[in-house]
Amino acid sequence: MTAATLRSLPAHEAVSSPPRLRRKRGLGSWLLFVAIVVAAFYGLIFSRISLDRSAFELEELQTQISAEESRHFELRVEVAELMNPDRIATAAQRFGMVYPSERSQLTSDVVSPPEIQPELRWAQLRTLLSAQP
Repeated sequence: MTAATLRSLPAHEAVSSPPRLRRKRGLGSWLLFVAIVVAAFYGLIFSRISLDRSAFELEELQTQISAEESRHFELRVEVAELMNPDRIATAAQRFGMVYPSERSQLTSDVVSPPEIQPELRWAQLRTLLSAQP
């Protein structure tokens, strides 16, 4: 074909490629499109599975938290029962402990606390508190 005949032909016929090449190029682009769609589909499935797994782990943690909270409250009740003065008094009597019938005060003349003036005590306390971080 000469330049004159190329000018006289319509634009789509002048630059057209053989039909077989056009078909292969179209098939390749469709295969690429299908591969991208399949990859996106698997990506969505993977993200959904990871979200579901996180939800199951979160639910399991919530179950453990509620079990530990109930155990905590049971232990607090047990501590309150063990701190009951009546229970302590009966246990002490079982072990032979009794209240003394007479009181005596022990004093020691050897060691006596040094007399510190109140102003000096406050100064020492301020110094001690200012040194703390």
